[in-house]
Amino acid sequence: MRKLLPVLSAILFALAATVSLADEPFSVDFSQRVGQIKKLNGANLWAPTHNSRNSKNQEEAVACNMSTMRLHDAPLDNPGMRLVDVQHIFGVETADPKDPANYYFDQTDDYIKRIVDAGVEPIYRLGTSIEHSANNYYAKNPKNPEKFAEICAGIVRHYNAGWANGFEWNIRYWEIWNEPDLVPQMWDDKDWNSYLKFYVIVAKRLRSEFPDIKIGGPAITWANVEKIRALAAICKEEGAPLDFVSWHCYPKTPSELLDPPAKLRKTLDEAGFPKTELHLNEWHYLPCGFPGIQGDLETKVHWYEAPEGMHGYVSAAFNDFVLTRWQDTPLDMSNYYCYNSHHWGVHDFYGRRRVTYYSLLLFGELVKNSPERVKTNDGNGSVALLGGVDANGDSKRLLVSIFQREETTPVVVALKGVPESGKVKVARIDADGFAETEIEYANGKLSLDPKDSGVYLVRF
Repeated sequence: MRKLLPVLSAILFALAATVSLADEPFSVDFSQRVGQIKKLNGANLWAPTHNSRNSKNQEEAVACNMSTMRLHDAPLDNPGMRLVDVQHIFGVETADPKDPANYYFDQTDDYIKRIVDAGVEPIYRLGTSIEHSANNYYAKNPKNPEKFAEICAGIVRHYNAGWANGFEWNIRYWEIWNEPDLVPQMWDDKDWNSYLKFYVIVAKRLRSEFPDIKIGGPAITWANVEKIRALAAICKEEGAPLDFVSWHCYPKTPSELLDPPAKLRKTLDEAGFPKTELHLNEWHYLPCGFPGIQGDLETKVHWYEAPEGMHGYVSAAFNDFVLTRWQDTPLDMSNYYCYNSHHWGVHDFYGRRRVTYYSLLLFGELVKNSPERVKTNDGNGSVALLGGVDANGDSKRLLVSIFQREETTPVVVALKGVPESGKVKVARIDADGFAETEIEYANGKLSLDPKDSGVYLVRF
């Protein structure tokens, strides 16, 4: 019996430790790996080529370790440059799309090269940038969709097959148009069938020459199940590819981003497209809704500049909160709108970093240095935990994202798989901005004292 006592004591101690960790409202166990962290930290609009000689914008973008970069609206962010949009590359509508002399690729080549050199995957949107002008110039249903499809094939051929003094970059994702449900800013026909027919023509033409690329759309303004179901139906009927489905959302609450992936996964599965990927490729915290930034000047300035507005610390917390919660959804890709652009991006007019920049920076650091996800418990409330380790188990990080928490008590995280006590370096985003600090923890517990919203990246 005496010989059994040490063994029984060890078992009871282990059970007690397990129970106590499970009973904690917030906990992380670095000894339990549960898979890879999903690199959902894509964005729109890379650091601009325009004025790049006079800034360090490339280096700042590289540091964020973003996964993908969608090219929509690139000309709007690079004044005077002929970038990405079909009409900028193929400028004469009556020209021959099979003649490489009729294409202008130079500036788009440079723009994409900066993305490829950074190790980030481009997402090429075939179509045009949004038009908020009084008239539509390019944002309308192409009169000759078959010719438009040929021009698109020339663009893919240039970047993936070396055509027209091109490249073999193997750009995988090719999206057909942007927001065709937004009439008149992006399309000129309220009949959804007009886009569906257009999509089928372009998608089938691209698939015939490029069997290995991924083709999708419709990049609609919200997760409209009926419109996506109709797209799936016509693709099934016509034998057109639908490798990914894309949509956009500018929400006030996390649930507006977190709920649609499961709903759309079910829709596509039932339609016979179980392998079609889900891409939420435009999103940005917008607590005031679009009326708040389209109204009178005073209201607009407030929501652009206030700490609780679209670029403040609450927005930064929102970003990492949803990137964490998406880990347990069927979402395959997300693209924040956007990395650059003074109105929507993570830098202001003068190039200064907004705190939202650091939300991208911290998530990028986590997935780069500690990509294997570990077990956490956070109760699925206003505090989201995402922990990771590297392959050797040496680099341990914990991302703590707090969004609009009503409690005023500290967030106490129970720790396992690290020393019982010690010091840790912490990067923090809160109402005071961004800061790097060092804090102590003891007795296997780390105490953080946020206000209503904030982000902590803890490096063990």
